Amino acid sequence: MDTFLRLPFILPAFCLTLCFGGEKDRPDSTAARKLPVAGVIACDGMAFLRMAGHVFSAPAHWDGGEWLLAGALGAGTAGSTLLDDDIRSLMGRNHTRLNDRLSDVAVQYGEGLTMLLVSAGGYAAGLAFEDDWIRETSLLSGTAIILAGTISTVSKIVIGRARPFTAEGRYRFRPFSFNDGYEAFPSGHTIVAFAVSGVLAERIKNPWATAGLYGLAAATGLSRMYTDHHWFSDVLFGAIISISVSRSVVHWYEEGNAGGEERGLRLLPAGNRIALVWRF
Repeated sequence: MDTFLRLPFILPAFCLTLCFGGEKDRPDSTAARKLPVAGVIACDGMAFLRMAGHVFSAPAHWDGGEWLLAGALGAGTAGSTLLDDDIRSLMGRNHTRLNDRLSDVAVQYGEGLTMLLVSAGGYAAGLAFEDDWIRETSLLSGTAIILAGTISTVSKIVIGRARPFTAEGRYRFRPFSFNDGYEAFPSGHTIVAFAVSGVLAERIKNPWATAGLYGLAAATGLSRMYTDHHWFSDVLFGAIISISVSRSVVHWYEEGNAGGEERGLRLLPAGNRIALVWRF
Protein backbone atom coordinates (compact mmCIF):
# COMPACT_ATOMS: atom_id res chain seq x y z
CA MET A 1 0.00 0.00 0.00
CA ASP A 2 1.39 3.40 -0.99
CA THR A 3 2.43 5.75 1.84
CA PHE A 4 -0.07 8.44 0.89
CA LEU A 5 -2.91 5.91 0.70
CA ARG A 6 -2.20 4.94 4.32
CA LEU A 7 -2.51 8.47 5.67
CA PRO A 8 -6.33 8.76 5.57
CA PHE A 9 -6.49 5.69 7.82
CA ILE A 10 -3.64 6.48 10.23
CA LEU A 11 -3.91 10.26 10.63
CA PRO A 12 -7.44 10.29 12.16
CA ALA A 13 -6.43 7.60 14.67
CA PHE A 14 -3.29 9.53 15.57
CA CYS A 15 -5.25 12.76 16.08
CA LEU A 16 -7.85 11.00 18.23
CA THR A 17 -5.05 9.53 20.33
CA LEU A 18 -3.53 12.98 20.82
CA CYS A 19 -6.87 14.36 21.95
CA PHE A 20 -7.34 11.43 24.37
CA GLY A 21 -5.12 13.13 26.95
CA GLY A 22 -7.62 15.86 27.69
CA GLU A 23 -6.90 19.44 28.65
CA LYS A 24 -6.60 18.65 32.35
CA ASP A 25 -3.65 16.34 31.73
CA ARG A 26 -1.73 18.66 29.50
CA PRO A 27 1.43 20.27 30.91
CA ASP A 28 2.09 23.98 30.64
CA SER A 29 3.45 25.10 27.29
CA THR A 30 6.90 26.49 26.70
CA ALA A 31 7.85 30.10 26.09
CA ALA A 32 7.20 29.51 22.39
CA ARG A 33 3.52 30.38 23.03
CA LYS A 34 4.52 34.08 23.11
CA LEU A 35 6.10 34.01 19.64
CA PRO A 36 4.68 34.39 16.12
CA VAL A 37 4.37 31.19 14.08
CA ALA A 38 7.82 31.59 12.52
CA GLY A 39 9.31 32.05 15.98
CA VAL A 40 7.52 28.96 17.31
CA ILE A 41 8.88 26.88 14.43
CA ALA A 42 12.38 28.26 14.99
CA CYS A 43 12.22 27.46 18.72
CA ASP A 44 10.96 23.96 17.99
CA GLY A 45 13.74 23.43 15.47
CA MET A 46 16.30 24.44 18.07
CA ALA A 47 14.61 22.16 20.61
CA PHE A 48 14.92 19.28 18.14
CA LEU A 49 18.67 19.88 17.75
CA ARG A 50 19.17 20.08 21.50
CA MET A 51 17.14 16.90 22.06
CA ALA A 52 19.34 15.16 19.50
CA GLY A 53 22.43 16.33 21.37
CA HIS A 54 20.92 15.17 24.65
CA VAL A 55 20.14 11.68 23.33
CA PHE A 56 23.39 11.05 21.45
CA SER A 57 25.60 12.39 24.25
CA ALA A 58 23.70 10.59 27.04
CA PRO A 59 26.19 7.67 27.46
CA ALA A 60 28.93 10.18 28.27
CA HIS A 61 26.91 11.26 31.33
CA TRP A 62 25.77 7.85 32.60
CA ASP A 63 26.65 6.87 36.14
CA GLY A 64 27.59 3.38 37.30
CA GLY A 65 23.99 2.30 37.79
CA GLU A 66 23.00 3.35 34.29
CA TRP A 67 25.95 1.53 32.75
CA LEU A 68 24.99 -1.54 34.78
CA LEU A 69 21.42 -1.34 33.46
CA ALA A 70 22.67 -0.93 29.89
CA GLY A 71 24.89 -3.97 30.34
CA ALA A 72 22.00 -5.99 31.74
CA LEU A 73 19.77 -5.06 28.81
CA GLY A 74 22.55 -5.95 26.37
CA ALA A 75 23.07 -9.29 28.07
CA GLY A 76 19.33 -9.91 28.04
CA THR A 77 19.18 -9.21 24.32
CA ALA A 78 22.10 -11.58 23.70
CA GLY A 79 20.39 -14.23 25.79
CA SER A 80 17.13 -13.77 23.89
CA THR A 81 18.84 -15.03 20.72
CA LEU A 82 18.49 -18.52 22.22
CA LEU A 83 14.74 -18.17 21.63
CA ASP A 84 15.02 -16.93 18.06
CA ASP A 85 14.69 -20.27 16.28
CA ASP A 86 11.84 -21.51 18.47
CA ILE A 87 9.82 -18.32 18.05
CA ARG A 88 10.45 -18.35 14.30
CA SER A 89 9.11 -21.88 14.16
CA LEU A 90 6.06 -20.88 16.21
CA MET A 91 5.33 -18.02 13.83
CA GLY A 92 5.73 -20.32 10.83
CA ARG A 93 3.18 -22.79 12.23
CA ASN A 94 0.51 -20.12 12.64
CA HIS A 95 0.15 -18.70 9.15
CA THR A 96 -3.52 -18.25 8.26
CA ARG A 97 -5.40 -15.90 5.96
CA LEU A 98 -6.71 -13.93 8.97
CA ASN A 99 -3.26 -13.64 10.52
CA ASP A 100 -1.87 -12.52 7.16
CA ARG A 101 -4.38 -9.67 7.07
CA LEU A 102 -3.77 -8.68 10.67
CA SER A 103 -0.03 -8.61 10.00
CA ASP A 104 -0.53 -6.38 6.95
CA VAL A 105 -2.48 -3.91 9.09
CA ALA A 106 -0.17 -3.97 12.12
CA VAL A 107 2.99 -3.30 10.11
CA GLN A 108 1.62 0.06 8.89
CA TYR A 109 2.11 1.53 12.38
CA GLY A 110 5.84 0.97 12.00
CA GLU A 111 6.29 2.59 8.57
CA GLY A 112 8.81 5.36 9.19
CA LEU A 113 7.86 7.74 6.38
CA THR A 114 4.16 7.33 7.08
CA MET A 115 4.49 8.06 10.79
CA LEU A 116 6.79 11.03 10.14
CA LEU A 117 4.16 12.48 7.81
CA VAL A 118 1.49 11.83 10.43
CA SER A 119 3.62 13.60 13.07
CA ALA A 120 4.14 16.50 10.66
CA GLY A 121 0.38 16.66 10.12
CA GLY A 122 -0.22 16.74 13.87
CA TYR A 123 2.39 19.48 14.24
CA ALA A 124 0.75 21.57 11.50
CA ALA A 125 -2.66 21.07 13.14
CA GLY A 126 -1.24 22.19 16.48
CA LEU A 127 0.09 25.36 14.88
CA ALA A 128 -3.11 26.04 12.96
CA PHE A 129 -5.39 25.62 15.97
CA GLU A 130 -2.89 27.10 18.45
CA ASP A 131 -2.95 23.90 20.48
CA ASP A 132 0.49 23.76 22.08
CA TRP A 133 0.01 20.30 23.56
CA ILE A 134 -0.70 18.69 20.19
CA ARG A 135 2.10 20.66 18.53
CA GLU A 136 4.63 19.68 21.18
CA THR A 137 3.53 16.04 21.29
CA SER A 138 3.81 15.77 17.50
CA LEU A 139 7.26 17.40 17.66
CA LEU A 140 8.37 14.87 20.28
CA SER A 141 6.93 11.97 18.30
CA GLY A 142 8.74 13.00 15.13
CA THR A 143 11.95 13.63 17.08
CA ALA A 144 11.84 10.19 18.71
CA ILE A 145 11.26 8.52 15.33
CA ILE A 146 14.21 10.33 13.74
CA LEU A 147 16.65 9.81 16.62
CA ALA A 148 15.78 6.18 17.29
CA GLY A 149 15.64 5.54 13.56
CA THR A 150 19.14 6.97 13.14
CA ILE A 151 20.46 4.59 15.81
CA SER A 152 18.65 1.73 14.07
CA THR A 153 19.99 2.53 10.60
CA VAL A 154 23.59 2.82 11.77
CA SER A 155 23.32 -0.38 13.83
CA LYS A 156 21.83 -2.35 10.92
CA ILE A 157 24.73 -1.44 8.65
CA VAL A 158 27.49 -1.93 11.22
CA ILE A 159 26.16 -5.22 12.61
CA GLY A 160 24.90 -6.71 9.34
CA ARG A 161 22.82 -9.51 10.81
CA ALA A 162 21.16 -11.92 8.37
CA ARG A 163 17.37 -11.83 8.23
CA PRO A 164 15.56 -15.10 8.93
CA PHE A 165 14.37 -15.51 5.34
CA THR A 166 17.99 -15.78 4.11
CA ALA A 167 18.09 -19.20 5.86
CA GLU A 168 21.66 -18.52 7.01
CA GLY A 169 20.90 -18.79 10.72
CA ARG A 170 20.59 -16.44 13.65
CA TYR A 171 24.34 -15.95 14.08
CA ARG A 172 25.25 -15.00 10.52
CA PHE A 173 26.65 -11.46 10.13
CA ARG A 174 27.94 -9.45 7.17
CA PRO A 175 28.84 -5.96 8.43
CA PHE A 176 28.77 -3.08 5.93
CA SER A 177 27.29 -5.25 3.18
CA PHE A 178 24.60 -2.64 2.43
CA ASN A 179 22.30 -5.51 1.55
CA ASP A 180 18.75 -5.53 2.93
CA GLY A 181 19.03 -9.24 3.61
CA TYR A 182 21.70 -8.46 6.20
CA GLU A 183 20.04 -5.57 8.03
CA ALA A 184 17.96 -7.46 10.58
CA PHE A 185 19.29 -6.03 13.85
CA PRO A 186 17.45 -4.13 15.23
CA SER A 187 13.93 -4.05 13.77
CA GLY A 188 13.30 -0.63 12.23
CA HIS A 189 9.51 -1.01 12.11
CA THR A 190 9.49 -1.94 15.79
CA ILE A 191 11.59 1.11 16.60
CA VAL A 192 9.19 3.46 14.79
CA ALA A 193 6.13 1.89 16.42
CA PHE A 194 7.53 2.02 19.95
CA ALA A 195 8.87 5.57 19.40
CA VAL A 196 5.37 6.82 18.63
CA SER A 197 3.70 4.76 21.36
CA GLY A 198 6.36 5.70 23.90
CA VAL A 199 5.91 9.43 23.34
CA LEU A 200 2.10 9.27 23.33
CA ALA A 201 2.02 7.11 26.45
CA GLU A 202 4.33 9.48 28.33
CA ARG A 203 2.34 12.55 27.26
CA ILE A 204 -1.17 11.17 27.75
CA LYS A 205 -0.41 9.46 31.08
CA ASN A 206 -3.49 7.25 31.03
CA PRO A 207 -3.07 3.54 31.87
CA TRP A 208 -5.65 2.40 29.31
CA ALA A 209 -4.06 4.48 26.57
CA THR A 210 -0.61 3.20 27.57
CA ALA A 211 -1.74 -0.44 27.35
CA GLY A 212 -3.37 0.13 23.97
CA LEU A 213 -0.44 2.04 22.52
CA TYR A 214 2.20 -0.46 23.60
CA GLY A 215 -0.06 -3.31 22.50
CA LEU A 216 -0.24 -1.77 19.03
CA ALA A 217 3.55 -1.36 18.93
CA ALA A 218 4.01 -4.98 20.05
CA ALA A 219 1.68 -6.09 17.25
CA THR A 220 3.96 -4.31 14.79
CA GLY A 221 6.94 -6.23 16.15
CA LEU A 222 5.03 -9.50 15.92
CA SER A 223 4.13 -8.75 12.31
CA ARG A 224 7.83 -8.44 11.43
CA MET A 225 8.56 -11.84 12.96
CA TYR A 226 5.47 -13.31 11.34
CA THR A 227 6.66 -12.29 7.86
CA ASP A 228 10.14 -13.72 8.56
CA HIS A 229 11.90 -10.35 8.32
CA HIS A 230 13.18 -10.31 11.90
CA TRP A 231 14.26 -12.53 14.74
CA PHE A 232 12.74 -12.16 18.20
CA SER A 233 15.94 -10.56 19.51
CA ASP A 234 15.82 -7.93 16.72
CA VAL A 235 12.35 -6.90 17.85
CA LEU A 236 13.20 -7.00 21.55
CA PHE A 237 16.24 -4.75 21.17
CA GLY A 238 14.34 -2.38 18.87
CA ALA A 239 11.67 -1.96 21.54
CA ILE A 240 14.28 -1.35 24.28
CA ILE A 241 16.12 1.29 22.27
CA SER A 242 12.96 3.04 21.15
CA ILE A 243 11.32 3.17 24.58
CA SER A 244 14.56 4.53 26.06
CA VAL A 245 14.81 7.28 23.43
CA SER A 246 11.15 8.29 23.54
CA ARG A 247 11.06 8.46 27.35
CA SER A 248 14.33 10.39 27.43
CA VAL A 249 13.07 12.92 24.88
CA VAL A 250 9.75 13.50 26.65
CA HIS A 251 11.28 13.79 30.13
CA TRP A 252 13.96 16.20 28.86
CA TYR A 253 11.31 18.37 27.22
CA GLU A 254 8.81 18.33 30.09
CA GLU A 255 11.51 19.22 32.61
CA GLY A 256 11.69 22.60 30.88
CA ASN A 257 14.99 22.16 29.07
CA ALA A 258 13.52 23.39 25.79
CA GLY A 259 13.07 26.81 27.30
CA GLY A 260 14.87 26.58 30.63
CA GLU A 261 18.23 27.65 31.94
CA GLU A 262 20.30 24.87 30.45
CA ARG A 263 23.66 25.86 28.98
CA GLY A 264 24.09 26.23 25.24
CA LEU A 265 22.55 27.95 22.24
CA ARG A 266 18.93 29.03 22.66
CA LEU A 267 16.25 31.10 20.93
CA LEU A 268 14.45 33.48 23.29
CA PRO A 269 11.51 35.86 22.79
CA ALA A 270 12.52 39.54 22.85
CA GLY A 271 9.48 41.71 22.30
CA ASN A 272 8.35 41.21 18.71
CA ARG A 273 11.60 39.51 17.83
CA ILE A 274 13.53 36.39 18.77
CA ALA A 275 17.09 36.51 20.01
CA LEU A 276 19.84 33.92 19.63
CA VAL A 277 21.50 33.53 23.05
CA TRP A 278 24.43 31.42 24.23
CA ARG A 279 24.24 30.57 27.95
CA PHE A 280 27.41 29.47 29.70
